[in-house]
Amino acid sequence: MSIELFTSPCEFYDAVNFPHGFRRSGEFTMAESDILSQCGYTIKQLINKKIEPESDAHERIIQVTDGTLEPESNVEKAWSKYLSKTVRKAPVKRCNLSDVIGDIDYSSDDFAYDD
Repeated sequence: MSIELFTSPCEFYDAVNFPHGFRRSGEFTMAESDILSQCGYTIKQLINKKIEPESDAHERIIQVTDGTLEPESNVEKAWSKYLSKTVRKAPVKRCNLSDVIGDIDYSSDDFAYDD
């Protein structure tokens, strides 16, 4: 798949998740950073249905994003990696000791000390 199919005149950046840019984030290789910068705007427009797919490659990136296809090309792999770094995961349930034994208040008076 050719990178030219996704290249747009607008450079893509994500100031919220990568305020110093893709290259300086430490999350992406230089090649992946270049792909995201050059192709991300078009891919985002396709996913958000702001533009219509113009090729099989456009259709395929939508399916990869939906999870129906595995990423194969460098563009698909870079975008999938970007999504894995930015999509919020379900919150983790934290378990406290009070959840296990109940909300029982203990004070120092509850413990008897043998002298």
